Amino acid sequence: MITVISGGEDSLKLIKALRNLLYDSDITVIADTSDAIWTQGNLVCPNLDDIIYLFSGQLNTQNWTGIKGDTYSTHNFLEKICADAPETETDTETETDTNTPDTSGSNNPSPDANTGIVKYPVSDAHNNGVSDGGNRIPDIILPFGEPVYPVGDKQRAVCIAHAMHLKSKLTLTQSTRILSKSFGITANILPATDSRITAYAKFAGEMFSIADFRAICKTEKTADYKAEIELEFTKYPQITKETASAINSGRAVIIGPGHISTISPVLACRPMRKLLKKSFTIAILPRLPADYVPGRYIALDRIIETYSGFADILIQDIKDEYCIPNATRINTDTDSPYKAESLAWEIMSHLGSR
Repeated sequence: MITVISGGEDSLKLIKALRNLLYDSDITVIADTSDAIWTQGNLVCPNLDDIIYLFSGQLNTQNWTGIKGDTYSTHNFLEKICADAPETETDTETETDTNTPDTSGSNNPSPDANTGIVKYPVSDAHNNGVSDGGNRIPDIILPFGEPVYPVGDKQRAVCIAHAMHLKSKLTLTQSTRILSKSFGITANILPATDSRITAYAKFAGEMFSIADFRAICKTEKTADYKAEIELEFTKYPQITKETASAINSGRAVIIGPGHISTISPVLACRPMRKLLKKSFTIAILPRLPADYVPGRYIALDRIIETYSGFADILIQDIKDEYCIPNATRINTDTDSPYKAESLAWEIMSHLGSR
């Protein structure tokens, strides 16, 4: 069993290539859920659901998110019929959580020494630039304070299913298992945690939702290396027993490639880093900017330090000008199926007889 901690689009491309080398039943993927939001009564989990779409053969591989050929009739009609409604203030319901209470001293939060993530409980949110109940309200809102998030019609069915499951007191892990079975998926897809956890990116002096920050990263290529990721939760996030089992029992764990802002929240869940240190771990660094030197990109420095603390093999792109000490240099490009499969072969060759 190979376990992949997904970092978004580049990880999806690598996973797609790994499926040419392994049976789906031999692949476990651990997903970040800090980008999940409740919108119009439905639960949208972009990182998690894109993995479901990939293994079910429905992923839109033009932009590597959502369902291919999906339509947006409901979303567009909802905006139309709500256009003239008066805005009102509403309270956002906070989901219940059964994990261990946070004891990290969050009344005076500071960045985690290993991940650089600042951790805020919901009770402190208003003092730290974050709004009600775990969902920061974007600048563009529907009436009644609902965040605008474009959800396709087929995708909306998955979001409704998630919401129905959670309102029936199932966990997100259980919801994902049910959906995977419905789609005929034999791979093991797991949320890193069943705790409610919401990430925000502090960049250029402003706070952004992860959805908004992803849009920034498409035009500002180094944004992910500069941003400080802040997490909001009611209780400190713990990895699930299923996630712990996948890491402990797997042949190897592959981290990335992908966004630091997607992988860091997974590594912040307890006791993820301790388990990775005991496992055979291959960590793939993002491409370094041409002007990279230590100290210039704080988020990048932190992820390099974090990976170096537990990775058995630290992979750096062969084209990077700056050389990370003890890193293995290979071509990490995934921008074509051929290159992604080449990376998959390189990674598998490092596993040897494991």
